[in-house]
Amino acid sequence: MLIVFLRAIILYAVIIFCIRLMGKKQLGELQPSEFVVTIMLSNIATLPIEDSDIPLSMGLIPILTFVCIDVFFSYLSLKSQSFRRLICGSPKVIISGGELDQRTMKELRYTVDDLMAALRTQQVFDISEVQMAVVETTGQISVFMKKSSQPLTP
Repeated sequence: MLIVFLRAIILYAVIIFCIRLMGKKQLGELQPSEFVVTIMLSNIATLPIEDSDIPLSMGLIPILTFVCIDVFFSYLSLKSQSFRRLICGSPKVIISGGELDQRTMKELRYTVDDLMAALRTQQVFDISEVQMAVVETTGQISVFMKKSSQPLTP
């Protein structure tokens, strides 16, 4: 029992270190590749914790390998825009001039209900008031309101 406890603490510390190395982001801000690595890390870490017959190194080596790959991909993404587009995708304009782009909606598999829910979180209740809305690579929507719908500022 003590061995399982110690193995869990070691793997926990390694995963915390690895997540910190990957960068400080909230789950909703993760790129698809970062999200996959995070899920895989959690799955790999459970194997040596649950089965004490599996050597601890069988958990540590794949975890460190995936983190190294992710850090390397992050470096390549900083240096190459085409690689970044391949790994992370690119933002898509979903509303332009107050009108929905149905083709982009279909491409992103976005429903009108999904879009309206995302707009409501940004205090937008009428699509016709939106000059432009962009679905970012993280899945969040950035909204720019038409001049007539923007609040007055001094």
